[in-house]
Amino acid sequence: MFAPLVAWLRQQQITFSENAAIGPHLYFKIGGTVSLLVTCNAAAQLAAVMKKVIAGRLPYLVIGGGSNIAFFDGLTRVVVVLAQADSSGSAVPIRLLDDRSLTVESGVRNQQLLSWCAATGAGGLEFLSGIPGTIGGAAAVNAGAFGCSMADVLSGADIIDAQGKVRTVDSGHFGFAYRDSSFKFGSDVLLSLRLKFSPVDEGLISKKIRDNLEYRLAHHPSYRQASAGCFFKNPLLRGVKSSAGKIIEECGLKNMTVGGLSVAGEHGNFLLNHGNASFKDLQCLEKKIQSAVAARSGVVLEREVIYVAADGSKY
Repeated sequence: MFAPLVAWLRQQQITFSENAAIGPHLYFKIGGTVSLLVTCNAAAQLAAVMKKVIAGRLPYLVIGGGSNIAFFDGLTRVVVVLAQADSSGSAVPIRLLDDRSLTVESGVRNQQLLSWCAATGAGGLEFLSGIPGTIGGAAAVNAGAFGCSMADVLSGADIIDAQGKVRTVDSGHFGFAYRDSSFKFGSDVLLSLRLKFSPVDEGLISKKIRDNLEYRLAHHPSYRQASAGCFFKNPLLRGVKSSAGKIIEECGLKNMTVGGLSVAGEHGNFLLNHGNASFKDLQCLEKKIQSAVAARSGVVLEREVIYVAADGSKY
């Protein structure tokens, strides 16, 4: 059923591979193969590919940097589209709209955006420092740190909906919640985002970016390893947001291991893939942690990381 799309991709000279290993494209490095893996280097190319995929009624999944997701171990029968942004071409992936807002293509890496912000004097996005992946992925999961999140800075977006139509939407379309939005498990695809910023001295922005990154390196020393970052959402206890990592550590679960996967010794909410972890290992370790925490503290931990099933559905 993918043959017509493959023929069109070849004709358009768009990078793709069939029966491709998905693990190498994910920070967690967990996942088997996917029927078709397509790489888009600009929003215009992403829009063209998605229109073709949707018109062909093919199952699809768009990911950015692959920083918060894990796939089923076997073959996932789906078209996976990697949304990236190539700044070497004629199209500029980031540009000013006015003196307090910018537009950025969804495939731009967070650190690439921050470098642009530091050079331009666009402040207020420094909380993204050290958060891996793309700005589109960050918006989809409402990523945040240091008391700020994407919901605080996003004013709108250009998207392709499930019918293949390009639409402009405002922030209300995202239905933002803690580490969640309608895009996390929905069918709409982000093409570009409109973000708010405050004019700030370039040097101050650069310093805050460095300070935030240094904090992450000091407190999350294992985030550079094969990991999805914080695995569980921080729960609300008596109306106060509490640290999932601290709760896990208080249950004595540091370094707990299942197969090729373990709880980090440095931070209880980081799960580390030591090179050979399977999706089955991940599901087993998740359940062990949740059961141990519930039994000891009564807290029900909710997973933050996205799972992809054999049919390509996210859950």
